[in-house]
Amino acid sequence: MSTYRNMDRELSPQDVFGGGTYLEQLTRELESMYPLHNPSPKDDDRTIMYRAGQRSVVEYIKAKLENV
Repeated sequence: MSTYRNMDRELSPQDVFGGGTYLEQLTRELESMYPLHNPSPKDDDRTIMYRAGQRSVVEYIKAKLENV
């Protein structure tokens, strides 16, 4: 039996963290670890894509926080 029965709906902050406080703290920590970085012409494609992937996770969690 699968443990992913509720995959048809998005998780709320309460589902994951039990409330907004933990999500706010996580967002602050991720913001400091993965700040918005503007690519430079010296960056190779791989580096740009890697950083963009890191940042997209931060942006996703921030969006979850704003939808509380």
